[in-house]
This record gives sequence, C-alpha cells and structure tokens, in this order.
Amino acid sequence: MHALTTAGLFLGSSLISGAATAGQALAVSVDDFIYIDTSNEPTDQTAAHEKRLRAFMTALRDDVTADRRFELVPSSCASNCPTEGPALGDRLRAASQAGTQILIIGIVHKRSTLVQVAWTVAVDTTSQRVLFRKFFTFRGDNDEAWQRAERFVSEEVRDRLLESRSQQ
Repeated sequence: MHALTTAGLFLGSSLISGAATAGQALAVSVDDFIYIDTSNEPTDQTAAHEKRLRAFMTALRDDVTADRRFELVPSSCASNCPTEGPALGDRLRAASQAGTQILIIGIVHKRSTLVQVAWTVAVDTTSQRVLFRKFFTFRGDNDEAWQRAERFVSEEVRDRLLESRSQQ
C-alpha cells in the first residue's frame, strides 16, 4: 500500500477537481482490489479468497450504484491492475478520459488466520491527488466476515467521498 501513496500522487486532503456540483452525481470508478495472503496457513484457500474478493467487489460497486449521489463508471482496468509507477498515472488519465472523477483502488491483505486488512485509496483523476486513504481491519475469513467488512468499507468510502465533495 505504500506504493499507492508514493506513486507520484500528492497526499493530503484536496478538493475534487472539476467535481460535480451538489445536484449532480459524482462519477466514481472502482478497480478490482488486489488480494495478498501472507498468513502461512497450511490449507490453500486461493479459490475461496478469489470468490470472496469477487463478491466483495461486486457488493462495493452495487452499493455505489444504489446511492444516487454517485454514478458508477465501469473500470477500464482488468484485475491485478498496477498499483504504482507510471502505469497508475496512465490508469488515472484513462479513467479521467472515460468520465471518472474519483478512482477507488485497494488491497486486501490476510495477515493471519483471523486478521485481514483492507487498504482503500480514493484518487481525484484530474489532479491525481489522493482524497483519502483508509486502513480497515476485519476479523474472520468466512463469507459473513467479508460481507460485514464490505458494508463497513462501502459506507466509509461513500461518506468520505461526500465529505471531500462538500469541501468544494
């Protein structure tokens, strides 16, 4: 995640460049998060984690779509998008050209049997400034734990985007 914050992006709170006015929906794109498992558990859970991550991403996008204050712009990036370097800048430019104002990127990292961390970053595609970055921890590695985590992440992301928008 360090790469996400040092990829030539400016940190700190900033206003959303060219963002929609209060009556217009904010155009948001959500790239598939990357999943990392360093728990060293003896059982290979790759298939289960891929399934849960897909469900997490679908639910996150559905939550954005359901909130009329946001317009979901389809991601132009396939899974395992680069999270650093010039490629991230290219992704931001492509997203901006597609009409996206805010690009959401992230990583879910399973650290141990019970602890996972979701890093989420929202980037203004025009200014390439990080609007916010948030570190979420959640316990458990079953469908229920992932669903609770997604609901919390979704609510926080939408609240923070609206907060950034109100600072215009």
